[in-house]
Amino acid sequence: MAKPVLYPSRRALEDAAAVPGVRPLRLFPVLWPLWQIEISASVHDPQAFEVLDHFLVRALAEGRLSTVDEIAAFFSLPAALIHRCLGFLTAIGHLHITGERLALTSLGLASWRAGVRYVVKESRQHLMFERFTGWPFPRRYYDGKIAVLPTPAVPEDRAPGRTRFHPLSTVAPLRPDAVEALAARPDRAEFNVPAALGPIRELGTHQAFLPCYLIETAEHGVFAYTAVSDARDPFFAEILRQVDSAHQLIEAEDRTDPYTLWTAWLARFTHGTGTPRQTPSGMWRIILPPSSFGAGKLEMYRLGSYELSKNHIAQLWCEDSATRRTAALDRALALTRRPGLTRPALHDQAARIAHTLEVPPPTDHDLRTHARAAGPQLLGRLDLLPDTDD
Repeated sequence: MAKPVLYPSRRALEDAAAVPGVRPLRLFPVLWPLWQIEISASVHDPQAFEVLDHFLVRALAEGRLSTVDEIAAFFSLPAALIHRCLGFLTAIGHLHITGERLALTSLGLASWRAGVRYVVKESRQHLMFERFTGWPFPRRYYDGKIAVLPTPAVPEDRAPGRTRFHPLSTVAPLRPDAVEALAARPDRAEFNVPAALGPIRELGTHQAFLPCYLIETAEHGVFAYTAVSDARDPFFAEILRQVDSAHQLIEAEDRTDPYTLWTAWLARFTHGTGTPRQTPSGMWRIILPPSSFGAGKLEMYRLGSYELSKNHIAQLWCEDSATRRTAALDRALALTRRPGLTRPALHDQAARIAHTLEVPPPTDHDLRTHARAAGPQLLGRLDLLPDTDD
């Protein structure tokens, strides 16, 4: 299974810039430190009953039969067959035999009540704890699509573009009772500790790092983004309210004159001439001609996206509205590759893209016309989108 690639910073920037009244200033890619604790515990694995086994369990629980002879007579079955079935139930911990008396164990009774055959198995997994606060990570961070790195070195084949991540560090120790305290919480399932787990044993603790983008804004503090979603991360927002290290990192970074910075960036640019310009809201843009976009040059999806240089942010822009409209349609239709996308979700995302590019939201007719011109494959994907989430 391929390891997940870190998601690009432009997704975080586009969300932050779309928040009304928010002006992103600088972006800092960081590796957030955490603890990974490997645990082992027993778990009740639900399986389908074999027909005869289920009848035997019901005979003991509901019929109050308690010997092999009583069960064999009740079902008109050979005692040898009953013995074989009861031997299996004993082996998996469902049955206790004292002399000739049979009785269901607590596991057997739980299986009878649930109507499934619970089999005790060992489960191994990792639990994650944030290192500054010691808080356990919510269950959504355990998605296999979210990259958690064992070291602060980001493999080149997983890094998004030329982004370089700065590891944060802390000497705060892990609480010795962190796992025990988490296991005792009534909401522990929300932190990836299923209620069905038995007593937990700790097998080992290792450091790990979660890629995170911190965006400094002009008036709204610092936003945090992780691969959990395209929107701001509420868990890390709360951590930032408690932890000063991220703010200290941002304050320690030298500030560069943006005009000088982006003029130097344009001197290295190979797809036409451009001009750095600050908008009335304070956002910096790199103004490029329509000829800078297209085949062999900047792809259309780059129009309206953001460049990062020495942590500073600038939006790639074109003052030609027709070029921006083409870019909005291209970017909207590219979303049809996403699994699970619905037609209403596409239109919502298309409207956000259009807002970013300062063009009218595309209608379904606009999307279909543009897709038809691009080719039958794109039009086919558009036609296959479901109309609802059901």
